[in-house]
Amino acid sequence: MDATTMVDIDTDTDSDPELGTATIVYETPGETDERATVDNDRIAYFQDHWLFAYGTDDDGNDVVRRVPKERVHYVERSVEEIEATFESGLEKAKGKLESLRD
Repeated sequence: MDATTMVDIDTDTDSDPELGTATIVYETPGETDERATVDNDRIAYFQDHWLFAYGTDDDGNDVVRRVPKERVHYVERSVEEIEATFESGLEKAKGKLESLRD
């Protein structure tokens, strides 16, 4: 991909400062990269794909974009969200270890 074009997607985040946002940059078919910024609770990694709310349809339903991990350049998330995620993961791991010991 020599001449890559970057397209910014406006997803109208109404971010809660404590929740924060996530930015995903990924390849689309052709020679365009897209960057979308969404609320942290509107993006997830599942079954080797990044899923995020991409907008709404005419009926007001969320439109979700599913991007294979191979097409994602990077995902940036707020520090508070990452810290909360790590803390949650650590607490779950501690709980499992304690239950194994018992």
